[in-house]
Amino acid sequence: MQSINAPLLLIHNMKINKTILEEILLIEEVSQNALDKTLLEFQKFTNEELTITSEQKKIIDSEFKLNKKIFISGLQRSRILSEKALKRTNQNKYRIAALNKQMSIYLQKTLTVFPNPANIWIMNGLIIRNQRAGIKSLAGFKNDEGDVIDVLSSAASLSLGAHNPWLIYADRIEDALGIRDNIAAIYHPSLRQSFALNKLAELHPNKNLIGKIKVHSESSGAIVNTIAIESSVCFAEKSNKKQSKMLAVDGSWSGGYGTAREATGFGIDAMQIKRSGNSSWVERVLPNPTKENENNFLDIIKQRIRTKTLAGVIMEPDLLGDAGILSNNPEVLIKMKDLLLKENLPIIFDCVQQIGRTGSYWGEFVNKYFSDYPQLVLTTGKSASNGLPFAFVLMPQDIADSSPPLTQLTTNQMNGPLLRAIVVSKILNDPRLQKWIKNKGFDIERVSTENNLNIGQEGLRGKYLNRAVYVGSNENVKLAQIALLIEDGILVGALPESVRYQPNLVEFSITNSNVAQLIISRINKVLSGDISNVVKDIFEKMSGSSSGLAREN
Repeated sequence: MQSINAPLLLIHNMKINKTILEEILLIEEVSQNALDKTLLEFQKFTNEELTITSEQKKIIDSEFKLNKKIFISGLQRSRILSEKALKRTNQNKYRIAALNKQMSIYLQKTLTVFPNPANIWIMNGLIIRNQRAGIKSLAGFKNDEGDVIDVLSSAASLSLGAHNPWLIYADRIEDALGIRDNIAAIYHPSLRQSFALNKLAELHPNKNLIGKIKVHSESSGAIVNTIAIESSVCFAEKSNKKQSKMLAVDGSWSGGYGTAREATGFGIDAMQIKRSGNSSWVERVLPNPTKENENNFLDIIKQRIRTKTLAGVIMEPDLLGDAGILSNNPEVLIKMKDLLLKENLPIIFDCVQQIGRTGSYWGEFVNKYFSDYPQLVLTTGKSASNGLPFAFVLMPQDIADSSPPLTQLTTNQMNGPLLRAIVVSKILNDPRLQKWIKNKGFDIERVSTENNLNIGQEGLRGKYLNRAVYVGSNENVKLAQIALLIEDGILVGALPESVRYQPNLVEFSITNSNVAQLIISRINKVLSGDISNVVKDIFEKMSGSSSGLAREN
């Protein structure tokens, strides 16, 4: 644990400027307010039946103070590393397992037991020792020498930083109250389930439906997407009396298990198609909802409506994440909405990658254009709990009640980090945080313009802090990943023909600007052929291998 403790400093001993101090205070105020409100609401809901002792509180408060110092020092560490990289003094070729003997040993031991169908490792595999805030520490290094800045945080859904102290506090309260272990809500729900599900239901943007929303929580986005798809199809088939299917955008991702597999690209649905010759619940035939694809996109929907075989649409609302952070056109979405509204059909918005990143908790388009939709279904993944195994779906009651009895039972349902998820929602819904997120997103666009990188599908994609950079080919993605990790100490993700760039939402503004400059300038260098011999050599060693989702979709 040395790398966590090495940079540990009291805030008043840190060399910080006024802006950073203001941002630390913003993080503290927003987070503490969310935590305090959640605990007060829980106390009122339970009529103070659940209380902790003064001794328990003293222990939890003491741990919290230490965790907060570690977390803030992690944010400072990101800033320091970004400044070091800008001075070109942060190169280290041993960040790749192929050149790091100890990491390679760990990697081989992991490969021995890690199943291939679950493997989309980036750069042939990295082994992480530990993490804090926006820092990941690589294995095989002494002290903090393996620290890298993580802007792949959306993949782990650590949007509010790893080991966020305010969220750990919520977990510890659950421990102290004796409510964190699985209560088996399948047989007898607890006060915690009752409180949390009611609070999650309030997150639905259509306030006319409050009191008519059902909540189902599980351990993964794939499970809740499966629940949403199957419930929506059952609902539609009650009306049209014919076998119907949801439509999904070709190349998107809804999950690798259950019915959600049918709505996922990258060949994930091959097992189902091979066994049955066809999909049962989802047709993945819609093009990206862009202005150029408008007629084709809407015509497919109209055709399914005419034949009464349309159950609804499942998609990501603002951006198509794993397809490469592709922007949806709001005018096309509104026309889709009008078509489905006439038929009273469900729209499922999979918000797993968008939570908090694209203008609001659910995403800008959800609140702007769909908050009045009567059959709106919303799903989340582990981003709702800041990285722990947790997901939930919000469904109008008539959709939720359409599935046959006992078809959505697991012994883990309605479990997981429930108080934590409520705290996360309050943090991400805070307008002060959302304003800060938007400003940092605008700053990324400024850096992009200054470095002559177009903003749009052929350059900097996405919006606010949900980004990717188009690089033309999957091999260029891998090359840029290696260069950024080796030369700059930045860990980025991989999507089809684009570098995945989704940072910790609470990094300091100066860190955000520095990282944007490092990523965009490095990608420009890679695309112009300005690549070090070390990076070229590592790239050649990885010949023939894919990196993450930088593969055929």
